Amino acid sequence: MSFDGNVLRVVTGELKTALTTGRINKIYQLSAYDLLFIIHNKKMKHQLLISASPNYARIHLTNKQTERPSTPPTFCMFLRKHLDGGIIKQIEQIGNDRLIIFDIEKRNELGDLQIKKLVIEVTGRHANIIVTDSQFKILEALKHNMPFDGTDRTIFPGAIYRILPNKKVDPLNKTDRDSFLENPDHIDKQLLLNHFQGCSPLLINEVLYRYESNIHIKSIFESVLHDIKPVIIQSKKDYFYYTDLTHINGPRKYFDTVNEMLDRYYFERDSLDIIRQRSKDIVKFVRNYISKSEYKIEKLTKELRQTEKKDKFKIKGELIQANMYNMKKGETLLKTINYYDNTEIEIVLDPKKDPIENMEKYFTKYKKLRKSVPHINKQIDSAKQEVQYFEELLHQIENATLKDIEEIKDELEDKKYIRKKITSKKVKKKKKPNFDTYFDEDGIEIVVGKNNIQNEFITHKLAKHNEMWFHVKSNSGSHVLVRSTNPLSETTIRTASQLAAYHSKSKNSSSVPVDYVQVRYVKKVPGRIGSFVTYKNNKTIYIDPDQEFVIALKKK
Repeated sequence: MSFDGNVLRVVTGELKTALTTGRINKIYQLSAYDLLFIIHNKKMKHQLLISASPNYARIHLTNKQTERPSTPPTFCMFLRKHLDGGIIKQIEQIGNDRLIIFDIEKRNELGDLQIKKLVIEVTGRHANIIVTDSQFKILEALKHNMPFDGTDRTIFPGAIYRILPNKKVDPLNKTDRDSFLENPDHIDKQLLLNHFQGCSPLLINEVLYRYESNIHIKSIFESVLHDIKPVIIQSKKDYFYYTDLTHINGPRKYFDTVNEMLDRYYFERDSLDIIRQRSKDIVKFVRNYISKSEYKIEKLTKELRQTEKKDKFKIKGELIQANMYNMKKGETLLKTINYYDNTEIEIVLDPKKDPIENMEKYFTKYKKLRKSVPHINKQIDSAKQEVQYFEELLHQIENATLKDIEEIKDELEDKKYIRKKITSKKVKKKKKPNFDTYFDEDGIEIVVGKNNIQNEFITHKLAKHNEMWFHVKSNSGSHVLVRSTNPLSETTIRTASQLAAYHSKSKNSSSVPVDYVQVRYVKKVPGRIGSFVTYKNNKTIYIDPDQEFVIALKKK
């Protein structure tokens, strides 16, 4: 993984500068694995994100505005009790390993100053967040390891926290490092990985890539370890590191600090991970409904093809009627000439029915099939609309926040696709939908809907008739509204178009067409589920969606 001991080493140095002597003012638990500490230090407010996620374990400062749960989980309440209001006295990385410890000083209930240790293990799927007293007695941990779990140590309140021994050499110990590198002839990648602490394959590959016969590997190792140049590289997959990785080709974006780099790299990745966890049930329901609707369309289409035989039943009824004079009850077959095409035809008869009853049987089948055609077509259209609606919901879920997911659940409950949860609490008045608000360079307010409830509210309730409305052309996407009645500047038009293109299925395309029109010309499609609209008198602009531009916009 990219977040190795060397990345943590640089992060630790930056955190020491920013947070030492700072006071912890608020603690939030954003998800099962993610914590957010609000820390004030030297008249500045810092947001420290700590994650023990199996996929995105890390620690760094963040400027991202995150959704904060109104009800704190048990572990968060424990942290607030023991660490909220505490002063950060020391931040220390253990060796060059992925282990960082905060010493936090706080007065207890009796007024005595006590030191609590916040231990963060950024070790991939084994990552953990642990609180101990000054003697490393565990008070609580995010993840517990019991003695009978078969793990190397016990992580549980009352146990003593043990740092697992690491026999590898700290690469920052120049004497030991140079001694090992003195004779580089027999050194290979695996040997370096097994020997040096906190060094990922990324760093070792970089050292070996830069290695040349006229430059000793000791000098290269020294240079790579201390050349701080935070970068994100777009290659077959995205890479980040505290120093440039010249062995990887691809577009680069450099940052002033490793904390900024990490905040940018995880801008969407972690929130998408959290949303996937929270929305997996609703995604499963939506996909199942799409499958059922597609099966229904297939079945109805087969029925519709069957109705093409209706005229044959009519002809058979007419031929029985024409030959009734020489037919008797008990006959099983009528052979006659079809006067429509002058060919012989055989008509199967029910021997239990007389000629009139056989005639009526064929005419009844004809009438039934004829009447069923508009009904089947109506059902097919309805099923196709539902498929389109649920596919739109899937797109909205992919780009949703946790609050947006709740609104989508509310929408499905209101439309009776899923059952409402029975609660004894009083029904609260519905709040204003959770749409996003941005401001462009001219200070113009632009609002963006991210689901049907938000889109409908923005377009049909919030908008004034002379405000400008934006939407990606002929594709699923957000309704975007510019809250200005004046003629729009090119800056505002391009900003709103960027938002419309970015919040659509075309976000990864180029030259995306975006229509814009006054709200007065936008009409809801009668009888359609979802937020589908029609409009006229629109203009179109072509835009290349730019994620960096959207991130940089001032968001309310």
